Amino acid sequence: MDFEAPVDAWYVFLATAIISVALAGLVLGVSTAPPPDAQQAANTIEGATGSEYASSATYGHDADVVTIDHTTITMESDHGTSHASFSYGVVVPVNGNERLENLTYGTSFEDEYADEIADPDTHALETFENDVEDAFADNTGREILAEGELTARKVAVDTGVDELEPLTESAEVEVTETDSLPGEPRITGDNIREVEFRYDGLEDREVEFHIEGDYAGSGLPGSSDFDESDSKTFGDGSGEIPLEVRSGTIHRPASEPVEFTVEFEGDGELPAETWEYDDLELEGHEHWDNEIEREFDLDHDDSVIERSDGGNYHVTLVIV
Repeated sequence: MDFEAPVDAWYVFLATAIISVALAGLVLGVSTAPPPDAQQAANTIEGATGSEYASSATYGHDADVVTIDHTTITMESDHGTSHASFSYGVVVPVNGNERLENLTYGTSFEDEYADEIADPDTHALETFENDVEDAFADNTGREILAEGELTARKVAVDTGVDELEPLTESAEVEVTETDSLPGEPRITGDNIREVEFRYDGLEDREVEFHIEGDYAGSGLPGSSDFDESDSKTFGDGSGEIPLEVRSGTIHRPASEPVEFTVEFEGDGELPAETWEYDDLELEGHEHWDNEIEREFDLDHDDSVIERSDGGNYHVTLVIV
């Protein structure tokens, strides 16, 4: 009796087994494809970040969701999840921020922030920093729906890309009223009754105006010298401070000349300034101009934007 099975039967059995396993995989939903390659995505990002100059790189992927969290990237799809880390640098995912997306795809900083560069009162680099900080806060650690291609760009911005025009302010001090000595009606216009400080310049500038000198009529009773002062905050950037000279006994005016001091208070943004003059006469009119330089300085302790040895600010932006 022949107990050996025909040779063809083994092939039939093997084929049937393979088909059964494949069908079982389909039924059970078992994936046969690898998860997205997060390491390759990380390498692509580092290729841009590690460049000495501004550069970009792209990577096509099959992830459905991507999460970038400071120095790590996670990629997910139906086939699984993978993770990778960056060796250096912090990456800013910018999906949803139109300006930063445009920069990531290759628009120049000068074109994207042209309005700020043209505005003498706005610093483009400061606006850019705010945009980057907002994107970092909104997207870091958040699951972002992916679009099939990761684009990374290291953006480098010259620190001198634009400058704020200096702030200007001006002031004047003038004798605005004269008067005669009490009991001397024949002498008119020979003595100073009022001195006025006038200001035009910066909103909320706080000023103290001070004058001192001698009362007219040195032989008259009472004190021979005076000291008057007043202060004011110019909320709308202009105004005046008048100071009247009137002794407490017979209301004497001041003899010429008088001295004045103007103290411009500092408040963190505006520097303190002092304007002094010691020889203001009856016809006196003194003018003062001041220019305050404005600079932008990035807060390196809080910003994800870094400064290179060459003097440029740089940051790596990523769209997933």
